Formats: sequence, C-alpha cells, structure tokens
Amino acid sequence: MPDSAAKSAAEILDRLARTERLGNLGWAEWDLATDTVQWSDHLFEIFERDRTAGPATLAQAREYVLPDDVGRVDKAAQALIGDAQAIDVSFRIAVTSGVRHVRAIFEAELGRDRRARLVYGVIQDVSVFEAAERDRARLADAEAESAELQASLQTEHRVVAALQQVILPVPAGTVHRPGLQAAVRYQPAEQVARVGGDWFDLVHLPGDRTLLAVGDVAGHGMPAAATMARLRHALSALAVTTDDPGQMLGHLNRMVCDDPSGPTATAAVARFDPETSSVTWAQAGHPPPVLLTRDGAAPLDRPEGMLVGAQRTSEYATAVTELAPGDTMLIYTDGLIERRTYDSDWLGPVLRAVTGAADLPLDAVLARLQPASPDDDTCVLALRAVVDG
Repeated sequence: MPDSAAKSAAEILDRLARTERLGNLGWAEWDLATDTVQWSDHLFEIFERDRTAGPATLAQAREYVLPDDVGRVDKAAQALIGDAQAIDVSFRIAVTSGVRHVRAIFEAELGRDRRARLVYGVIQDVSVFEAAERDRARLADAEAESAELQASLQTEHRVVAALQQVILPVPAGTVHRPGLQAAVRYQPAEQVARVGGDWFDLVHLPGDRTLLAVGDVAGHGMPAAATMARLRHALSALAVTTDDPGQMLGHLNRMVCDDPSGPTATAAVARFDPETSSVTWAQAGHPPPVLLTRDGAAPLDRPEGMLVGAQRTSEYATAVTELAPGDTMLIYTDGLIERRTYDSDWLGPVLRAVTGAADLPLDAVLARLQPASPDDDTCVLALRAVVDG
C-alpha cells in the first residue's frame, strides 16, 4: 500500500479508536455460523478482559452479568438470536474493579435460512450516568423516567454522529477542480444507531483529472461501516495503480469476494477529464446517474456490472458521458429513490425535483433532493463541468 494510503488508513483507525474512548464504547460481532467472535479494542477495557484470552463468546459474556440482571439479558438475547429483533438493553456486569452499568444496542443479520447468522452492535459503559443507582430497582426506575431516556438518546445521537464523521467526513461547500465543480450531500437514516454503509470519495489524479465514487454497502451496523471504510480507502489506493473505473470495480469486487463474511455492495466510479470535459464511468449494481442539462433531466444508460461481492469473476464495462459547460451529473445511493410501495415512476420525483435547476449552484440543486426512505442513509454526489478562468 502506498505510504499516503497507509497513513490515511492509520489516521482513520486512530480517530475511530479515540471516538470509542471518548464515547466509552466498543463494538462486537458474533458469527453464529462459524462460532467466531470479534471485539474492538475498547471493549476489552470495558470488560477488563485480558486480550490474550481473546474476545468472549456469548456464553462467556453472559458470565459477566450480575445474577439479578441475567433474566433481562437472556430475554433480550432470545429476541435477538431467536427472533432476529434489534435490542436495546441496559444491565450490570461484574469486572475486576467492581460493577459497571452498560448499555447494549444489537441487531441480527439473517442467513438464507432466515435464521440469525450474525449478531453485532455497540456496548457502552454508562456507569457515569448511573453512578447514583447501584441496585436493580433504581436502575429500572431510571430507565423508565423520560428525562433519563432523553439523556440516553442524546448521548446515542452524539456517539453515532461522531462515528459517522470519523469514518466519512463530508466536505463543506463546493469542491473546485480543473474544469469541474463537485458537492456532496449525506443524510443518515432517522434511526441514528444504525450506522450505514453509504460512502463517497473524491481523489485527485495525474493530469488534473478527478476520480469520483459513490457506494452503498448492504446492511447496517459496524460490519457495514467497516466494509464501507475498506472499500473507500482501497479505492484511493487503487488510484495510484490504475485510473480505469471498470478495473477499479473489478479489484474491489475480488477484495469483497475473498472475505466470505463481507456484505455485498453497490458502487459507481467515475473519472473526469478536463481536457475533453468527459466522464468515464462504471457501475456495480448501482442506480443510474442522472444527467441534468438546461434541456431537462434524464437517467443515463448503465454499462454492465454486477454487485460488488456477488461473483468473483464479474467484469465491469465503462461508459463515456460528455459534459457541456454547466451540465451536471448526479450519482446517488438508493436511499434517494426507495419507497415503501411499488411505484412505476420510481425515478420521477428525482427528475422533477431537479428539472429547471441547471443554472442553480450545486448546493441549491442538492437541497431540492429529499430522501425517499427514512430507514436508509442517502448520499448524493453532484459534479458539474465548468469553464475555468
């Protein structure tokens, strides 16, 4: 890996570790199919567990729970593993230094048999908020009080927002490149505890060209966020060896396919060349970009390309779209177009929202777009051809 890419990846990991420390939380994943466990570093500190012993299995983790709270934890575990329901449960654990109050937010990923295959989530040490409540009765009363619940929700919002910003910092305003303007709008799902896998990237290439990408990892939670971070930083590293969008998607596809536990993802990768004012792009199961001109808005025909992680031998074709000065291409994730009911006019609201906006600044164009689904993240990248000088 090039030094710059390695440094960038190391900085992301360092910021994520600091965020976990500041939020006093850690993430865990239990693979029920392979009986394997993953813990983040800070979770070992919360449980005061020796790292040489490895992360605790579900049975071992249960042994930390105080006897008075075991019933509540078992009931939550049954809902999570048996019924694949997301859980949010508070309980106490016994560690070397004493008793800690923790909050666990977990969800399950189903396998093909519709049974829970993976359980993953976040465990936060909330002892500082529960210092005055050292017995089960007072803890239950505190959980029932609306003021305590509100404080807990505010803490959850801050922690999740911090995690998303660490993994995916969104540039402020418009980014200017030779012959190009770009802007990004990212809106997380309303359920802020469900860290999503939507991502984007913008990389400077030799010859004043620009690489732009948007992707969406299936699922939510830390596994989706981890895969999102891997894809984003792998793409930046690949830009050193190739600038062909189809080849880049091929490399990303093989990387995800080589990880049997990795979720699938959609992606669109584009290269802008200021000399020809053209965009060469490829896609992997991604919604079609929209081209906005003074004559109106229309979706572009997609070159062939399967989901990233679906089949290791997949190949990705490229297309070339020429942009006249002022033309804008919109690349987005499916949170912009998903709806709860079938609608044959699935892209109509997007096209109608931006039609007539070709002369508006990019941030004004993006402001017209409203996510269709509150349950999914939405990321929109706008790139516009301009005449420099």
